Amino acid sequence: MKDKKFLIMLFFLFASQLFAQTENLPKNVVYHFVELIPTEKSFESTDLQKIQMDHMKNIRKLASEGKLLLAGPFKDGGGLFVLNTDSTEKAEKWVKEDPAVKAGRFKFKIRTWYTQTGMLTLENLNSKD
Repeated sequence: MKDKKFLIMLFFLFASQLFAQTENLPKNVVYHFVELIPTEKSFESTDLQKIQMDHMKNIRKLASEGKLLLAGPFKDGGGLFVLNTDSTEKAEKWVKEDPAVKAGRFKFKIRTWYTQTGMLTLENLNSKD
């Protein structure tokens, strides 16, 4: 009987340690990378300045809502959004609401990216390196 009690105690000790270790493991997360691709209409509009201002306003809005993690242009045109959603449908909806996409300046390609918590790190903007 003592052996059974000892084995049961040992099992619960082992199980509690195993559970404590799994709580600290990274969790799987999903983000969506959106490539904004310039179109022929990118420079045809007579109201490029307004479209660009509205595009930037939308970027700030998405960021303030926690939907947008990163955004920025490419040197040769177009740009990138990293959206904080595990839903491709939500990502597409958010991108289609962008004024530059609506105006036809950009088409887009959405790619789903799987990673683990802690793997997406951003440089410290206050760093002087």
